[in-house]
Amino acid sequence: MSSDSLPLGPTYLDHAHFHTLATGAADEPSIAALRRSERSWRLIVLRALLDTCGTRTDTTGPLAPVTDAWQLLVRAHAAAPDTTEDVLAQPQVGIWAAHTLRRLRDDPHTRTPLWLDVGYLHALAAASAARAGLTFAIDIPARQGSAVLPTVGAASVPPDVAHVRVRARTGQVEMVTDARTVRCAPGDPDWHEPVLVDVDTDGVGLRVELLDRDVYRDLRGPASPEPLSQSEITRWRGWLAHAWELLVREQPDRARAITGIVRTLAPVPRREPFRPLSASGAEAFGGVLLSEPDDGVQLAVTLVHESQHHKLGALSHLLTLCETGDGVRYYAPWRDDPRPLAGVLQGAYAFAGITQFWRVHRQHAAAGERALADFEFALWRRQTLDVLRAMAASGRLTGHGQRFVETLYADLAACQDDPVPPAALGAAHAAAVDHRAMWRGHNIRLAPADRDALAAAWQRRDPAAKAVLAVGARTVLAAPPAGALDARAVLRRHLLVDADAFGRLRATPDRVGDRVAGATPADLALVAGDLDGARAGYLDELGRDPSHVHGWVGLGLTQLDRPTDPAVRALLGAPELVLAVVQGLRSRGSASVAPDPVELASWLGHGLEPLSDTIDPAGWPIA
Repeated sequence: MSSDSLPLGPTYLDHAHFHTLATGAADEPSIAALRRSERSWRLIVLRALLDTCGTRTDTTGPLAPVTDAWQLLVRAHAAAPDTTEDVLAQPQVGIWAAHTLRRLRDDPHTRTPLWLDVGYLHALAAASAARAGLTFAIDIPARQGSAVLPTVGAASVPPDVAHVRVRARTGQVEMVTDARTVRCAPGDPDWHEPVLVDVDTDGVGLRVELLDRDVYRDLRGPASPEPLSQSEITRWRGWLAHAWELLVREQPDRARAITGIVRTLAPVPRREPFRPLSASGAEAFGGVLLSEPDDGVQLAVTLVHESQHHKLGALSHLLTLCETGDGVRYYAPWRDDPRPLAGVLQGAYAFAGITQFWRVHRQHAAAGERALADFEFALWRRQTLDVLRAMAASGRLTGHGQRFVETLYADLAACQDDPVPPAALGAAHAAAVDHRAMWRGHNIRLAPADRDALAAAWQRRDPAAKAVLAVGARTVLAAPPAGALDARAVLRRHLLVDADAFGRLRATPDRVGDRVAGATPADLALVAGDLDGARAGYLDELGRDPSHVHGWVGLGLTQLDRPTDPAVRALLGAPELVLAVVQGLRSRGSASVAPDPVELASWLGHGLEPLSDTIDPAGWPIA
């Protein structure tokens, strides 16, 4: 089996391109360099997959041997190299290749026959050959009623059909099953063209395919076909047109970079307002999994966010930027779980782009949208700069990584003195303190012996300073329980965007959790500025559940303007200690936490340093 017809491209990056990417920006030459290196990466993975298949006899089931599919792909490349390259460069091809290679090497137990995954190569070969105008016949897999030719289209087939024959002659392509023959052309009711969206503003265009039938469109694993309705397609066209006009008019260089990166969008259902889902992976350069956005602005932010991930993912295929495998996890203000350093770097790079987006967009936002834009800019400027400082001091970056992070920090620091209205600054400060405290309470744990010793010290009312100083090393959970750590920040966004709608939420406080997962009536009072009502609400929450992290942190937020107060030091600076006392008392058979939670927090706080905005650069070992 020869791959000589698909030679590798260059796999290096000029210093100038590295510097451009390290600033968080990208130009056409740097994006082109990343695309070339990603092509080589893709072909290496393909080669590994083919070689692995060559060592086994159970890879293709009822389909033709892998060598036949590969030879058809080579024929297509010889006849039409550009179209074959286009097929192989699709993001879902990377997802498929990585998934299938893992299956071939690890052989996990699964009920899905291996040939259904390996057979996607046959579909790629058929799609390339069809677009090249070749005459051929080859079987490809069908899954859950759909047989897909990537970039060409998909045929609906009976759900019990596992494979179909693709035949092509003189430019006419058809899929044949025992039930019927589907003509791969408009007019056949069982044939579905790719859903392509073209948007153009001032001569800067973006073309993406909305993936809804390809089984490998989802980064999280093979997914069932979910055909988009016409109304859904229309909504996506509208959102993309709005997002693209905004990006091109306000940030044309960033828009041009996105044009060179993003190729496919894999839509998933809408989520709560202000809580969009989006994801991309280093294996799928140019592909984005995303939920329906709230509006075009949110979609523009997502395009910026995920294109940043793609740039850094491609760069990481060329250069090692940080140490791995050290068992240490870090705080990332945009995630609820502890992250490895590489994950923190990915997030910091993405949110550097988001910060720059809001920095520009808030100057163009309509009057009713400016308050939210100021808040988002202030929040992510603060959070991203803090994380970059911590990473630079971590001692776990390579030489390339240190230069990358320091360059990114220097570029982003240029916006540090941009004026922001006091209200937005205050809201951003509250959201940042809230998330970090919630993260600590949910994720950091004391050793059982230290936890019990701290609880015993509280019961004896020993001086808190000694008890706190005696606490040993703290660890973080590898897989913490799910928790909506941003609930109060989401409520703040509701208030900033639509005060009347927020007022309606306040009118039915007991139902706020239905609208904003994780939010409580006390949160509504806090965000509305009713500190006495919020304080009473959080005390009530703790009376019902003393282990409720949300209630402890919320209680601290009611006194956010008193950072030197001992109780506030504990509640917002080290809530894991408060929770450790609660857990220690339970392990010792005590059902009571304290006559007054403030008394416990104050006792602990006397042994703590004042609140600090500095993120721990050392990280925490995994429990």
